[in-house]
Amino acid sequence: MILRAYGDSWTAGEGCDRKIEDNLTKEEKIKFQKENSWVKFLSNKLNVDHVNNGISGYSNLKMFNDIISDLRNGLITENDLVIIMWSSSLRDTVPFLPNGEWVSWSVKHLIEEPHKFLNSYKSEDINFDKFFTDFKQLYISDIFNQNYYNIVNQNYIIFIQRMFQFYNIKYIMCDSFESMLINLHKKDDITHLIDKTNYWGFGQQTFRDYLNKNKKTDIWEYQDDKYKSRASQHPNKEGYEIIAEELYKFIKTL
Repeated sequence: MILRAYGDSWTAGEGCDRKIEDNLTKEEKIKFQKENSWVKFLSNKLNVDHVNNGISGYSNLKMFNDIISDLRNGLITENDLVIIMWSSSLRDTVPFLPNGEWVSWSVKHLIEEPHKFLNSYKSEDINFDKFFTDFKQLYISDIFNQNYYNIVNQNYIIFIQRMFQFYNIKYIMCDSFESMLINLHKKDDITHLIDKTNYWGFGQQTFRDYLNKNKKTDIWEYQDDKYKSRASQHPNKEGYEIIAEELYKFIKTL
């Protein structure tokens, strides 16, 4: 069996040891992070090889397409265990905004740092840039609808689950630091079509929530009194070991 993991920076292992990471080249940093990721620790517990497909900054849409492509190209087989740790919905490109525009790194980022979205688009067309900045202010204040993402995310989950069931692929899903479903409207709720058996914490908690329950600051990359509320906050090596242990226990129950 090969453990194949998909996710963003939480899967890549970012934040495992900031003192070391910040003094490495890009290539060295990626290697070091993955050697100290929950994927590595879980593969050790399972005594299997692993492939860590986690990429810092990755979106759910990119994960969705990568997983489908890897399965169709024979990189994912019946002998594998696939674990998908979903990211923030707001990283997906928005079809009704131009040029592949996306909204934010996370809901926390959008709330605390909306200027990063408002000022993200720059071109040589000053008039359009001004219009688009004004429009994005309108988008945040009057148009943004979280349920759009709830609908999209339910479809991601159901499609991947049905595909894996069809191909007889063993899998687990979980949420990293942000829930795939937030304030889901009853009229758009199709969660009865989601198999929750293989979905760790579905509708109950993310792994950020789980780690916060430890009430420890020394399992985070930044160890201060803002560890619960920081918009940008990754686990450190110990935090990733805790995630690996929890996933290992979950796997053993299946």
